[in-house]
Amino acid sequence: MTTDRTRDFERYAVTAALLLLVLGCYLVVRPFITAFLWAGIITVSTWGVYLRIRARLWQRRGLAATVMGLALTALLLVPITVLGLMLISNWHLLTDRVGVLMASGLGAPPVWIHGLPLIGETATQYWQSVSANPDVLSQDLKPLIKPVKDFFLAFTAGLGGGFLEFALALLISTLLYMWGENTGHVVTRIATHLGGDTGRRQVSVVASTVRGVFNGVLGTSAAQALLGLIGFWLASVPGALLLGMATFFLSVIPGGPVLLWLPAAIWLNVTGEHGWAIFMAAWGFFVISGADNILRPLLIGKGVQAPLALIFLGVIGGILAFGFLGLFIGPTLLAIAYNLYLDWLAERDAVKTEEVAT
Repeated sequence: MTTDRTRDFERYAVTAALLLLVLGCYLVVRPFITAFLWAGIITVSTWGVYLRIRARLWQRRGLAATVMGLALTALLLVPITVLGLMLISNWHLLTDRVGVLMASGLGAPPVWIHGLPLIGETATQYWQSVSANPDVLSQDLKPLIKPVKDFFLAFTAGLGGGFLEFALALLISTLLYMWGENTGHVVTRIATHLGGDTGRRQVSVVASTVRGVFNGVLGTSAAQALLGLIGFWLASVPGALLLGMATFFLSVIPGGPVLLWLPAAIWLNVTGEHGWAIFMAAWGFFVISGADNILRPLLIGKGVQAPLALIFLGVIGGILAFGFLGLFIGPTLLAIAYNLYLDWLAERDAVKTEEVAT
């Protein structure tokens, strides 16, 4: 005869076994969570392209998924590889140029620096002091040498792991193209069971937010990289192709391209190309960085079910909280919270309307 104590023990034992099973599964998949998240982001964002390719390939899922996987590898993985190899091969040139710059001084400050708001006068005075005494620049930069060196060592160490992780994400995304429709149905069913119609709508919110951020980031980065390449090439800046490719990746960070076009303008001024230095500074400020203010809101705003200001807040806060992956996690979380808040307000208004009617 089964007693209440025996049933309680069995229930606790089953619960403990389930918790251990979940914990074990998490420990097994933990090394691949980031790759799975990236694969999901890539798949959701490019699902429309996959459907068009599949329609042209007689609805053959495997063939269309393979074509998409190869195309994404060519568009995303190959440029990262080329950029890494070019950075490694040109690193000694960069260090040599920095050494020459520190030894010879910066020269006279360009006129446009004095016109910068807030910092123009201070920057001009510092530039003049460094130009008169190049040793001041060496002394001021000496405390930064070790942190910069440590950063590049850590960056190089993580580059290989990041490359393999991203390659795994592309492989997983290829599999998701083949099984994506079934996976989407399962996710929608789970969300509906957990949250009803509200949960089902949040799946759509997640998809639209991820797709909007992906298109906005990728489109803006590509445009800024092309504009940067044109500016560097016109000004005859060495390594224009490398700088253009680096602009693509730095464009993900708001204000990131400044780290490239501003030193290029300074280098042109130091080498005596004052006219091209002014051109590079104006092109960088108004064209390269200005494109971010125009294109990113236009591309991200399409289809996103949340205010654009909230999405931008999520992008910046997500990067600070979760790293590069937070670029998508941050706005998605805020978009879900915003839509849940709207649903709650709608439910409260409906209850008040019913109370007034009765």
